[in-house]
Parts: sequence; structure tokens; C-alpha cells
Amino acid sequence: MPTMNELRERVDLAFAAGWEVTVVARESRVIGFVAIKPREAILDQLFIRPGFLGYGIGQALLGHAMKAMPEGITLFTASSNARARAFYEKAGLIFLRDAPHPRTGHPVTHYGWGGR
Repeated sequence: MPTMNELRERVDLAFAAGWEVTVVARESRVIGFVAIKPREAILDQLFIRPGFLGYGIGQALLGHAMKAMPEGITLFTASSNARARAFYEKAGLIFLRDAPHPRTGHPVTHYGWGGR
């Protein structure tokens, strides 16, 4: 696991590169967020706290990302994450390819959405 300083540096670099982050909170507690790279049309991160899965928060955050990048988006998720893959496929994203993660080499599945 990365150290807190390594994570802080990563966040600083991400924001400097143009990331936009939207957070969902309840009673000052983060329960989900989406991080996008609009210039690259990439949905980079979408997380929901486990106790809040199934309440439509992920759908709302994905919808927000699609609205922010109406020409289309790409993303990848761990190939072993069946729940995430089903979520993206149900939302209408199209399977593009399987490939190794660019940093870790773990298998990931790439999806795309062509916009409206």
C-alpha cells in the first residue's frame, strides 16, 4: 500500500493534470466519488462505500461523468470485479478489450461509451 505522502503526491499530480472529482457525502462522511479526466474523456475512478452499494449513487455519479464528457468516455476496471463489470454493462457501456493494468500488470477490462 502507498504511504500517505505518496497518495498526497499522486492526488496533487492528478489535479494538476486536469482531473475533476465529484464527491457524495452523508453527514460529513464520504460515501462515493467519481474522478474524471475531461480532456482525455476518461472516467478514471468510481467508488462507492460498500455499505451504500445498490442505492443508485454509482448510477448518479456515472451519469454525472457522462454529462461532463458528452462526446464519450473510456474506462477500465479490474477484470475480476464482476460487480463493476455488470454495473458498466447494464449502464450501456461497451466492452472494448482486456489488457494488463498500465502500472501493475493485473488484468483489466476496458469499456467505452460513445456519447449522445
